[in-house]
Amino acid sequence: MPNRINSVFTLEDTLIAYAVGDNGLLLKTVDGGATWQKLAVPTAVNLYSVCFPGQAMVGYACGDRGTLLKTEDEGRSWKPLSAPVTVDLRSIKFPVSPEVGFVAGDRGTVLRTADYGRTWEILPTATEEKIMDIHFPADELTGYAVGLNGTILKTTTGGSVWFSQTGNVNGLVTNTHFTAVHFPADDVVGFATTSSGRVFFTPNGGETWRPLPIDFVLPPLYSLDMRHDTMAGFCVGAQGTVIHTLDGGENWERINSGTTRDLFTIRFFTDGLIGIIGGDELTLLLSRDSGYTWAPATIQV
Repeated sequence: MPNRINSVFTLEDTLIAYAVGDNGLLLKTVDGGATWQKLAVPTAVNLYSVCFPGQAMVGYACGDRGTLLKTEDEGRSWKPLSAPVTVDLRSIKFPVSPEVGFVAGDRGTVLRTADYGRTWEILPTATEEKIMDIHFPADELTGYAVGLNGTILKTTTGGSVWFSQTGNVNGLVTNTHFTAVHFPADDVVGFATTSSGRVFFTPNGGETWRPLPIDFVLPPLYSLDMRHDTMAGFCVGAQGTVIHTLDGGENWERINSGTTRDLFTIRFFTDGLIGIIGGDELTLLLSRDSGYTWAPATIQV
């Protein structure tokens, strides 16, 4: 049985969202996260990321052992895509349309498609580190990838060239593993979470990164979602951790999640009122008050 929700994706200006997890788990909600229905997929491997670019019809997912999936009918049916690698793929993003997309994973892998997922090109990243998350904030040219051992990469050429920003990180300590990256409004102001319970911030497209002040000790953080104004946002992590900022990360407060299970993903719908958290032991939490209170959602399996 699946035991972990790894990632959630919310569709803009709708109440539709998708979640992926262990052992081929793929869920869909059409009521803002209150109830979830299991979807049939042609795999039983762990799935780590899901993305529906630009429209509700076409979506993609990725997972263990080079698994890539695609749907063209709002998730009712999924077909496997052919990947040129067999490593675990952990993050998939289609920045603008279903035509051009990127997927990242183990051994420094970043792949790019320009033909709706029919073929994938291996991009040169010059790293063998595990990449945990990839993000193209505004277009198909400028993107960021983060991963283990302080890995932060940036491209401004659609992935054909990547350069390291690790040397630009202030306060980086040994064995810092970046777990997620998010540029909420453009490709200039960004945030990244780490397995050491810290949040890093860049105001200038990664020319400099600095740790944000947090007045309490935190376990590993795995995901973050910042609002488009770059001021309000949330991070989630191990042991039921949820933290919240209203001033761009200069001050943080704890939020009671109602659980001590590890939490791996958080996403809000466009209105900023409804939020979803996914985590261990099939945990799905729902907030209807901008993240101040959370309650379990219902999974129909």
